[in-house]
Amino acid sequence: MSGVFYQPEGGWVGDTIPFAHDGKFYIFYLHDERKGHSEDEYGYRTSWNLLITEDGVHFEDKGIVLPVGGYEDADYACYTGSVIAGKDGRFHLFYTAQNNYNPIYHRDGRPLQFVAHAISEDLIHWEKDPSAIFGADESIYEPFDWRDPFVFYNGEEDCYNMLLAARLKGAGDKNGGCVGLCHSKDLIHWQAAEPFYHPESYMTHECPDLFRMGGKWYLVYSTFSEKFVTHYRVADSLGGPWTAPVEDTFDGRAFYAAKTAETKGRRWAFAWVPTRRGGSDFGQYEWGGTLLMHQLKQEADGRLSVSPPRAVREAFEARLILCGPEPEEGGKETEDKGEYRRGGSKLELRNIQGKKNLIFDGMEEDCMIEADLIYEEGTRAFGLAVRQDEKMEKGYYFRLEPFYNRLVADMWPRRIAGVNQWYIDGDKAFLVELERPLDFSKLQNRRLHLCLIAEGSILCLYVNDSLALTMRAYESGRSHWGFFVDDGGIQIENVRLTAREIHRDTF
Repeated sequence: MSGVFYQPEGGWVGDTIPFAHDGKFYIFYLHDERKGHSEDEYGYRTSWNLLITEDGVHFEDKGIVLPVGGYEDADYACYTGSVIAGKDGRFHLFYTAQNNYNPIYHRDGRPLQFVAHAISEDLIHWEKDPSAIFGADESIYEPFDWRDPFVFYNGEEDCYNMLLAARLKGAGDKNGGCVGLCHSKDLIHWQAAEPFYHPESYMTHECPDLFRMGGKWYLVYSTFSEKFVTHYRVADSLGGPWTAPVEDTFDGRAFYAAKTAETKGRRWAFAWVPTRRGGSDFGQYEWGGTLLMHQLKQEADGRLSVSPPRAVREAFEARLILCGPEPEEGGKETEDKGEYRRGGSKLELRNIQGKKNLIFDGMEEDCMIEADLIYEEGTRAFGLAVRQDEKMEKGYYFRLEPFYNRLVADMWPRRIAGVNQWYIDGDKAFLVELERPLDFSKLQNRRLHLCLIAEGSILCLYVNDSLALTMRAYESGRSHWGFFVDDGGIQIENVRLTAREIHRDTF
């Protein structure tokens, strides 16, 4: 399919398993066709499919590379894992095997989970090794949570380590999840060990990932108990301690199960943007959706920040739609009333009592909006509104709130209209799952750069090329957009609206 946010024809992207080789990203992913027995049954018999890309814009789709097993097999569904180049010159793939239907792979009515193994010479053609399948060591771990194996070579111990989404034996449901650990000398025989990481904080630590950058180790995992999000922890050594930065995530609810890979000095995080049931802004979030990538950067204090991959940004710079400060035709200056004024390359919304909008027209469904904003001290809130009606009352909002030190996403209406006027979800000040901390005290001259990439139903906003917030936005066909301020003032500079010249094709 066309687009920089990849979604396969007739399917959805589940958990990603990126691997870097020969200067390219090999993005294995769980391919879901949503053919389960009920509307809640996602991830039914997912195969591993493969995409290959150098830039995050042009993809080679290799289709299925690891098919599911049959009813008699443990891997009736093939779930998340990892790929590693072994010392034997071959590639080794480890994945989660689960059979939700055959009772021989169940205990007490619950499906067991296993680690399975496959081998390849070229990363495309894989041969499964059924004899290598193994379950949890039940003297340490529960057998029902034994998934998402991530394998790496531990040079300090001269052996391979496997991290897993696991649960300690007899642990509670809410906080018993841990990052399990196994050791191996040959990638075939594995010995379980005490957990690699056990903060007693989450139900599970899905899709563990580990990498080293700038002298520090980073442990990445995803959770769904206190909230759906991908976390990371930092340590100076593999032995820890693993500490959490003040902001320990890459994005919000709509960027899940992120795993990373590095090539040519670039490390990216790969995840999926969940769809919402019924293709509706009011629908429940679903498992799987569309591929989204953030490029990672290590800050001086060890934190990780995110920005759009360069080729993604360049793809939207091919065609200029608007450049400069002019609002839509028909707008008028009202400087004497303290609303807005134009001057040179700047627009200002000043001395606002209440809320004021600066409205533009001509937003395409697939486009990129960039601008620099400087806010006045004491401003209550300000931000970017997109896919709006001509009054900027219906649409989507990215709102910056200095008092709360946060960026939030919002929309109007927030719910399907109710019988009474106040049935509008006014008790939710924004989409509560789409909130990102932002320390305004650290901004230089109260200045921010906004870069919004919009494609199809996905809106992804980057702030200062360091923070991201992604959301689904299904209502299309509204072309107005602009800026707003609530009780205060902002200065707007370097406004640009650009778009792709043509949709990219797979090769």
